[in-house]
Amino acid sequence: MVDRAREVTWRTFARHVPRHELRAFFPGPPALERDYHVRFYSSRFKGRRCYFLVHSAIEYVWTESQSQAA
Repeated sequence: MVDRAREVTWRTFARHVPRHELRAFFPGPPALERDYHVRFYSSRFKGRRCYFLVHSAIEYVWTESQSQAA
């Protein structure tokens, strides 16, 4: 997943990952888009499109649903 990843903008990432799911990991004001320690990526994980962000060397991964993968 990481080897094939391509960096995407906050805007692209936010179109594919629901904000309420981000708040589960990052409560508080939505400042991820301005945090210079955070990077956003698109890739594939187990054959499914995924979007992930890297924050403090931790990868938070969201994949497309099973119905979207078909």
